[in-house]
Amino acid sequence: MKRIPNNALQKALILLFAEKLDTPTYDFVTDKAKLPYVSLGAFTSRDVGTKTEDISHVTLSINIWTTYRGKYEINAIAEKIINILMSNHVDLEAEDFYVTMQAVNMYEAFPEDEYGYYCGVVTFECEIQDIRSEE
Repeated sequence: MKRIPNNALQKALILLFAEKLDTPTYDFVTDKAKLPYVSLGAFTSRDVGTKTEDISHVTLSINIWTTYRGKYEINAIAEKIINILMSNHVDLEAEDFYVTMQAVNMYEAFPEDEYGYYCGVVTFECEIQDIRSEE
């Protein structure tokens, strides 16, 4: 792994969600952010390349936050995110990366006794090839 594609992926997802999702998405959540919103969480990058191809397997947690007292809102936002991720190729070519595979691995919602469901996590996985390494 010569270059880590995490920043390119994060930038592309924020732009994609800004265009297609009606819930704001943040890299960093300020005190002024109003619920519900989406934040990009933990990343992992693992080298799965070959001698001739620089490829990273990336896993990203996409967090959904709400104060809604129930499952409906969190599940509705998660469903929109999953549909966006599964029907749009994440374009990283401006950063000299190419997404060769993308999938939603899992979705889970975490209940909170006092306030209801407040956090959902969509786990997104992709394999990203460094196009620059082919030159």
